[in-house]
Amino acid sequence: MAANWKLNAILGFIAFLLTYLFSVTNNTWQTSMLRACLGFVLFFVLGYLLRFALNQMIIKQNLNAGQANNPTEESNTSPDMTNQVDVGLEDAFQQIPLQSIHKGENTKVPEEISGMIRNWTTQD
Repeated sequence: MAANWKLNAILGFIAFLLTYLFSVTNNTWQTSMLRACLGFVLFFVLGYLLRFALNQMIIKQNLNAGQANNPTEESNTSPDMTNQVDVGLEDAFQQIPLQSIHKGENTKVPEEISGMIRNWTTQD
């Protein structure tokens, strides 16, 4: 989320002070303290709910903006098109067999690994 719990605590503390100051003139200090604590909890929780709602709206806007920037993508209705891989990426990425990782086999020599890393850094 955009901010942390400290912002909610500050808002809750402000609500606590204002509620206590306005309530103490007409009520006993115990009643004023109870109402002030309720105000603190209410503002603390409402702060989280408000930030969550705003965060969800921002995420939705970013998704809509991302879809608007990619008008060339069409919706894939056929199931065989969902797992397509770009041909250029297949050459750059080579899979390591899972069994060799679990067995601890050294499938690449260090020179080949350093060469691949150099190649990846120069492609950017």
